[in-house]
Amino acid sequence: MKKVLPITNAVIAIAAGALVLLGYFFPGFFGKIQSTLIGWAIILAGFAVLLGIFNLAMVHWKKITSHDKNQGYSIVLLVSLVLTILLVGISGPTGSLSLWIFNTFQVPAEISLLAVLAVVLIYAVARLLSRRPKWYTILFLATVLLVLLGSAPLYFLGEINILSTIRAWLAQVPAAAGARGLLLGVALGTVAAGLRILIGSDRPYGG
Repeated sequence: MKKVLPITNAVIAIAAGALVLLGYFFPGFFGKIQSTLIGWAIILAGFAVLLGIFNLAMVHWKKITSHDKNQGYSIVLLVSLVLTILLVGISGPTGSLSLWIFNTFQVPAEISLLAVLAVVLIYAVARLLSRRPKWYTILFLATVLLVLLGSAPLYFLGEINILSTIRAWLAQVPAAAGARGLLLGVALGTVAAGLRILIGSDRPYGG
């Protein structure tokens, strides 16, 4: 039984992956099978999310009942979780209450994280300048200064067109190229991982 189960898991995973892949090349017959399998995957993913939420709630509930020293954070999390589920369930995902939660809590939290990121970048620049300056240090500092100066008008000079043009070029050419390179790397890694699972050399499902 211990040997049969891993083989069965591998056969199911390889067959499902092959059928979904064939659905892209032969959408006629295999397209229906592909849609069915993807629908099943979405349902399983939804149940996995619910299971993760339940597990998160149970972990923090145990911290509260065991009087953990950080139980205050657990109380805040559970209360926020319950209120969010209730309010979103009442008003819907695009209702006024849901949008109020998003604009009141989610957006300020994301803005705060971006502010922390800016502080970390400034600290990184200071650390770089404290060491022996190299060409990439100077390039990084010059890029940061150009982007900052081109993003907002200066107090006495107002908006400088050439700085805005340079900032736009930096955002549209080098930054976009780097982002696309990262996305291509992620895509290639995903394809490689999928092929390894498809041929059975990698078995994250066990066995």
